[in-house]
Amino acid sequence: MGNMLQEILGDFDCSVLNYSNNKIHVDHFLSEERYGDFLKGINCRAGQGLFDIDEKLELNKLNNNALVIIQKDGVETARYKFMPIFKATMEYKDIDISGKKINKSLTFTIRKSIFGGNVNLLIEDSSLDFYNVEAVKSYINEKFGSSKLTEWSIYNG
Repeated sequence: MGNMLQEILGDFDCSVLNYSNNKIHVDHFLSEERYGDFLKGINCRAGQGLFDIDEKLELNKLNNNALVIIQKDGVETARYKFMPIFKATMEYKDIDISGKKINKSLTFTIRKSIFGGNVNLLIEDSSLDFYNVEAVKSYINEKFGSSKLTEWSIYNG
């Protein structure tokens, strides 16, 4: 069974997770602008929730451009938001179970953490964090050997 809070975070563009009284109190908003309105006193939440404190979150798997704000007893401690900077499909060679070389393709996305400065690689079912794009390139070369980009989009330096 999946993590319920992790799944719900994917439904909103902005969420505030407040860790308080051994629970996670969550307010969801349709956008960062609505969160700004909420801070000005307008009740424009798109949802609320209460979760156990032991919910395990993989914040590096957030949707592109979704903002998650972490609070401890109402005081902000962290922000997470990932902006895609590069998306590509690559072809590479693999070996099947019979030992025969086969061609495969794979789509991946490199994202920049807006608040942390690191980069994030979404590849297959994994989300991996790196210090910079060069480290991502090294990882891809090591894991997939010589590969060829066949389609790419979104490049924001």
